[in-house]
Amino acid sequence: MRKVKWIFIAYLAFVALLVIALGAAMHATPPHDSQAMHTAYMANIKSLDPPEINDDLGNGLAGQIFECLYNYKYDIRPYELFPELAEELPEVSGDGLTVTIKIRPGIHYYDPDKVVFPDGIGPEVAAGDFVYSWKRIADFHLASPLYSQLLQGRIVGLDGWWDYTKATRDAAEIDWDKPVEGLQTPDSRTLVIKLTEPYPQLNFNLAYLPTAAVCRKVVEHYRDEVRRHPIGTGAYGLRRADYEPDQRIVMHANPIYRGRQDVDGGAVVPPDQRLPHIQHLDYYFFREDLPIWLLFQQGYFDTAGIPKDSFAKAIKISTGDLTEEMRGKGIVLTKSTAAETAYFGFNMTDPVVGKNKPLRQAISMGFDRATYIRIFLNGRGIPAIGPIPPGFPTFDTKRGNPYTKFNPDAARQQVAQAIEINGGPLPSLQLLMGDTDTQTRQEAEFFTSQMKNIGINIHTEYRTWARFQEMVDNRQTQIFQLGWVADYPDEQDFFQLFYGKNAPAGGSNPCGYVNPEFDALYEKASVMQRSSQRDELYRKMEQIVMDDCPWATLLYPLVYALHYDWLRHTSDMDYGYGLRQHMALGASLREERLAGGK
Repeated sequence: MRKVKWIFIAYLAFVALLVIALGAAMHATPPHDSQAMHTAYMANIKSLDPPEINDDLGNGLAGQIFECLYNYKYDIRPYELFPELAEELPEVSGDGLTVTIKIRPGIHYYDPDKVVFPDGIGPEVAAGDFVYSWKRIADFHLASPLYSQLLQGRIVGLDGWWDYTKATRDAAEIDWDKPVEGLQTPDSRTLVIKLTEPYPQLNFNLAYLPTAAVCRKVVEHYRDEVRRHPIGTGAYGLRRADYEPDQRIVMHANPIYRGRQDVDGGAVVPPDQRLPHIQHLDYYFFREDLPIWLLFQQGYFDTAGIPKDSFAKAIKISTGDLTEEMRGKGIVLTKSTAAETAYFGFNMTDPVVGKNKPLRQAISMGFDRATYIRIFLNGRGIPAIGPIPPGFPTFDTKRGNPYTKFNPDAARQQVAQAIEINGGPLPSLQLLMGDTDTQTRQEAEFFTSQMKNIGINIHTEYRTWARFQEMVDNRQTQIFQLGWVADYPDEQDFFQLFYGKNAPAGGSNPCGYVNPEFDALYEKASVMQRSSQRDELYRKMEQIVMDDCPWATLLYPLVYALHYDWLRHTSDMDYGYGLRQHMALGASLREERLAGGK
């Protein structure tokens, strides 16, 4: 999924003064509900309707409310799937083309506003809910960015459904009962999926939040507003009055939740084992991370990242460990390598950058990744070689890529070739950034100065995160800064970003990149189970992408995350949803620390 914001925001002195005063007031009279977890977010929320979500913020929030057929076991490595709304893992036919899944009984939707369902209890989840939910992903009018990524060409008859919805000019006239051959429900608790070809990643994608169960009655009631009225089966619910996305979001424990993700509705779960442990999730919106940092230090927020200009205050540069001051406050540091790649993307449909490979290669070679990581991330990153990050079987630290090595002289030679291909001097190129904050502007200025050094002029446009996504999806820029967080533990999740059939506007191929050789290898590998033969195909595919350079891969992030020791059962997971139900709060310890105790 798209990484919302992996960069850290710069120091603003006037904001600091305001927040210090605010934090002091909060510290003097701690507002904490002993059963609430307080965190912050820094990007615009596009939607909380699963088929519309393709960014990590939306998935993380909606994942507390909605559930999928499968999920990942909490704090287990290597990652392992378990049945969530399904009773068991899929039964697959010998030819790999028919998948049968049984649905857990007794699990109901929860309506915290009691608008669609007056008593707050919705219908029991049924197999038909998944048929409906996936039809929505394939609805032309909804224009889900996940259709090409997850379902296009995969399920018998579903592409025909997409054609049908496209031909139905008024979305209100769509017949949602119109059958799709590849999605069958012999009974209310049995889902049969007929595939066009073997689909080894299917189980992973059935644990991906956009495929979650959505209730048809809820969508029909709220229509376009359903993105602001999430009603699911998960451990938490969200009332409309508590949803102010540019201010604060408060989720409350679902009172009809079954108590664990891996049991049927009505199961007897011992009180001391029932989830969620935390009763309320309070999320606060900030455009800068300095306020978050200052309030975290005063104990108002339970978790935080580390802003660039505060790094030395939190971390000993010599060892990479927490400073004594931070440890004395009961703060805990966790470090991990994220399954993520940050990059500068090129619009391959643009007549300038898309048709000029030497130009893209020059930009990639002319950018000093090591200096960028040192200045803006305090060293919290690894210069990227290609699109596949560490942690995947085909990742090789010894592999080289001449176009990701900082080499200004070679970049200038490529610029000379680019000018010849362009038929004259290169025009000023547009860089699109997904925020308007201070550090985003500083990073754009750094990029601009790097490109000026090799003879390329850049002008930058800044947009909100939501508008940025729209412009990238609609190919309304030339260069853009973005990141991709793996949705499941298979390199195919990254390679589908370069697949030609995902290239149309709004698809999961944000650059509009098309290469027939790559596509042929992708289609061959996509029906294969993990093997040395498939790994070799993956390596060839990555080499093609590195040579063509639709991305100037930037870095693989190193995550430094902080939390107070009163927050327990935490786990740093690359995959999975609804994770906060497993966490717990030591309320007495928090109150003691906030009151000035050790």
